[in-house]
Amino acid sequence: MQLSEVEKKGIQLEGGDEEKSNPGLIRAICKVMSEKPVWEDLVAQSLGKIWCPLKGIGCKDLGENKFLITFYQISGKKKALEEGPWMMPNKKDLVVVVDFDGAKRIDEMEFCQIPIWVRVTKMLLGLMNKTMGLAIGKKIGVVIDRGGG
Repeated sequence: MQLSEVEKKGIQLEGGDEEKSNPGLIRAICKVMSEKPVWEDLVAQSLGKIWCPLKGIGCKDLGENKFLITFYQISGKKKALEEGPWMMPNKKDLVVVVDFDGAKRIDEMEFCQIPIWVRVTKMLLGLMNKTMGLAIGKKIGVVIDRGGG
């Protein structure tokens, strides 16, 4: 197979207008774990009220129930990434949120972790402290330390 002179030159790609006009966009990618299609308006309305109650979120459908989320409040992204797990309110479908990485394609994004609270029951009172909580958490997975006592 041989390329023509035009094909050999290739093309020069530049960022889209959105990237140029606002390089500080606060974004993440989410996937709704559902066998049925989910509409971007539903995601924007339902999760926007939770993550950014004052200003909402922007939501762009990326296919296969994956969405590009733009947060209009700085605190919204942190909440979405760290304070889950999240469910679609009317369908009860799990929503997995990952940080936006402009160096990856959507098919390279891994939707395999969600933050959850773990409750340990019948624990000795003398072991109920932050050190023990962190040790137990590390045995289960990655610990998100929220600084509590």
